[in-house]
Amino acid sequence: MTREGLRATPGGRLGAIAPVPFVGTATILVALIVFTPVLLATGPSSFAVQPVLSVYRATGSSATNFYVHGTDPNVPYLWVNLSIGAGFSWGGSCPSPLDLLRWTYANETNVGGWSLLSGANPAVVNVTVTYTQSSGRTVYAGELAFDLVSQNTSGESLLYVPCARTPSVGSGSWAVSLGMLPIDLVNYGSGGPS
Repeated sequence: MTREGLRATPGGRLGAIAPVPFVGTATILVALIVFTPVLLATGPSSFAVQPVLSVYRATGSSATNFYVHGTDPNVPYLWVNLSIGAGFSWGGSCPSPLDLLRWTYANETNVGGWSLLSGANPAVVNVTVTYTQSSGRTVYAGELAFDLVSQNTSGESLLYVPCARTPSVGSGSWAVSLGMLPIDLVNYGSGGPS
């Protein structure tokens, strides 16, 4: 074979499949298709709207702070319900039935977040948040049981387990010295949990 028969293709092997001048154009078109809906969307992004239950307890404190807020603190919610149930013995799981607990309710409308301080131990925290926009409403919810162990020691921790409304959270232990424990609420769409 002669040297003239070995003709180089621009871009090497890739140039034979996708001609180099068209790769840049294709990349720009793909970027426009992916990002245009985000750029043209009105209101906060779905990431910013995602509500979080932040659990905080200072070491040696007599109460735990349960705070519901958006990932973006400027997102307003139509309705926030934060309820704490007490009056059960810790068995390592969410108590059943929940309607036998003593509940403290906090409901607010048109807020960016809501906080409730509780000395209950163990406790079940039930949260429902409704966000509305022009395309409709989205309901987020979560329900977890907490138990404080090794109180007033360097090993003070919160044990937590999910109840039926928050299956994706999992269970675990959170050292109080680590600061806030953030837990994303579950997106139930427009209908909410049953």
